[in-house]
Amino acid sequence: MGLLDKVKETAQKGADLAKEGVKAGQDKIDETKLKKKIGDLKEELGGVVYAQKSGTTATGVDAEVDIARIVAEINAAEAELAEGASDNDAGEGEAAAS
Repeated sequence: MGLLDKVKETAQKGADLAKEGVKAGQDKIDETKLKKKIGDLKEELGGVVYAQKSGTTATGVDAEVDIARIVAEINAAEAELAEGASDNDAGEGEAAAS
């Protein structure tokens, strides 16, 4: 049974490595999506500020409220991005220790 146990162990290690690879890929996709969201929000913020400064803000729209909302969304997305980066650093440290 020793050979069969070794085969099972090797197969399990291969499955674990595949799962780690999939998770790393998904993490990279999530990071890219967050970076795009941050870029889009900054572009929206620029439009709101430009409209405010040029006096072309739509009637009934409070630019300060829009600015505060967008800045809060950017801060939240950047915090999530930083949290993901620190989680990845911790995971790499655990993998190196193995």
